[in-house]
Amino acid sequence: MTPAQSRYLGVQPFKTSDRHLFFGRDKDIEDLHDFILLEKLVVLFGKSGYGKSSLLNAGIMPRLMDEKQPAPFRFQPVEVRFTHYAEGQSPAPLETLKRLLRDLPTDPAADFLSELIEGDTLWLHFKRRQTASKGQYVLLFDQFEEFFSYPAEQQETFRRQLAELLYTDIPQSVRARLDELSDEARRFLAQPMNIKAVFAIRSDRMSQLDSMKDALPAILHKRYELRSLTPAQAREAIVKPARIVGEHFASSPFEYTEGGLQAIIRALTNKTAESTEGSSTGIEAFQLQILCAYLEGLVKEGKVPDLDGNGLPDITAAQLPDMGQLYENYYYRKLDELPAEARNKAQRVLEDALLAEDPATGEGRRKSVDQHDLLQLGLSETLLSELEKTYLIRREVNTVGGFSFEISHDTLVLPIQKAKKARQALEEQERLRREQIKKEKQLAEAKRQAAIEARRRRVATLLSIASILGLLVAILFYRDAEKAKERALEAQERAVNAQNEALKNLKETHRQKDIADKKNREAEVAKDDALKQKDIADRKTREAETAKNDALQQKAIAEQKTREAEASLQKMRAAEAAKNKIEIAKYLSSADRMIVLGKYAIARQILTEALQLDKNNPDVLQKLKAIAEK
Repeated sequence: MTPAQSRYLGVQPFKTSDRHLFFGRDKDIEDLHDFILLEKLVVLFGKSGYGKSSLLNAGIMPRLMDEKQPAPFRFQPVEVRFTHYAEGQSPAPLETLKRLLRDLPTDPAADFLSELIEGDTLWLHFKRRQTASKGQYVLLFDQFEEFFSYPAEQQETFRRQLAELLYTDIPQSVRARLDELSDEARRFLAQPMNIKAVFAIRSDRMSQLDSMKDALPAILHKRYELRSLTPAQAREAIVKPARIVGEHFASSPFEYTEGGLQAIIRALTNKTAESTEGSSTGIEAFQLQILCAYLEGLVKEGKVPDLDGNGLPDITAAQLPDMGQLYENYYYRKLDELPAEARNKAQRVLEDALLAEDPATGEGRRKSVDQHDLLQLGLSETLLSELEKTYLIRREVNTVGGFSFEISHDTLVLPIQKAKKARQALEEQERLRREQIKKEKQLAEAKRQAAIEARRRRVATLLSIASILGLLVAILFYRDAEKAKERALEAQERAVNAQNEALKNLKETHRQKDIADKKNREAEVAKDDALKQKDIADRKTREAETAKNDALQQKAIAEQKTREAEASLQKMRAAEAAKNKIEIAKYLSSADRMIVLGKYAIARQILTEALQLDKNNPDVLQKLKAIAEK
């Protein structure tokens, strides 16, 4: 089933089949058509976004093929579009044009020409096909600025052969051998070809045409400028498509209030003045189509009321979007039409694969990429088809029989570049955030290991102190025990001696009185020794008490160190809380930017990550609640 058609085409250029929607350019169609009929060569130039491709497709081509036109005014258009040159991939411009002619039938009567003409010239290709359209062709070179990206020798060959095609009735090599030809062949040669060329090029690339003046002098003089839409032209382009009745449209007919229409024209005029730095007061057709496509979407969604009761929704100034973000929002809206799981991949293909940027100037341009190469990047044919339906990209038949894809319009290049920079900034911010989290985890782990090591060292120190104290006490007790043992042995020895003496004294009691007195004195000495030993034991006890007090003092010092470490830990926690507060502020700032851009899903993701730092943060919870249903 054919998909429903939009009344406004957004970024895609009008095609010949869209001519019933192409309004506001009647005078340009008439003037340019007349100019083409009068001249062999015409240059159509204008700023990007003014609608050169649409004018050719929906305005000029239908006129050239119109059966109601007199025969001399009917031409077969040949659309020619060169892609930006890629070494080893792009065929030469001459080869591109020749391949486009293959679908046109050749005349068997022209077979004799192959024997007369050396080389495969453009003139020969068209002469063989002059019967197909009575020899009347218009070559429409769209986006001709890409031609100048090709090697100089390929440009030179193309210019020379195109000049021969346009301005030579019969090449000199053929004229020199006319006597050799049959009457039928001469009559065939005598039939004139009327071939014209139209070059559509951006205004800022006009100077490049000077390189063609040696072969095509008229290219400097036969020029038609496509200007921006006047307010009257814009009014037609806005109002008329909305009124068309037809079931094949995606929306029902609708209308604009006069106030709404004036607001749209003012907004578009201001937007054009911004994009051209005030050098133009007209309206870019491209901007008009994007804005009206957005407004038609509101009608399709039932968001535009019928104010006058005539059954048609009425667009007013209230429905206008933010014009400052018109292109960027259009780009993001089109991405949002894709399946959620495919958006990121599609965005990367648009911004990385289909967008080329000059390393020196940063200027962006469209890049044509073969379908096979895009599939190699991980895209599926289904996703390519879905992306094509958004009209952010378009497919072109390439010169090898396959398809190439590119961004659909030059005017999308800048918003896509901005989106790429925004995406890269977010990715860099996310990379730095993850790197910071990784560093913080490493720091926290290092602190944890340091704390464990500190505790281990404290325990080891306490155990060492206790071991030393125990060893000292053991040594003291051992020494005391040894001394006590010695004293006991001495006492035992003295007791034995005393016993011997007692026995001896018993035998000589009376005779040994003096000896007894002596022994009494010795007993007194032993008593003094015992007292001295007691004093020594008391001194050792005091030394043990002193050692114990020293151990308690060391313990107190260790406990003081522990309290200092805990205080330091509390300071670190306070610093970490302050740091988290700063990080949460950064998250809130990033979320605010995404909310401004309308990227609520990304904003919610950023805020959710912020809660990982402080799950009860009131600012984060309040902002999450505010965008919960958006």
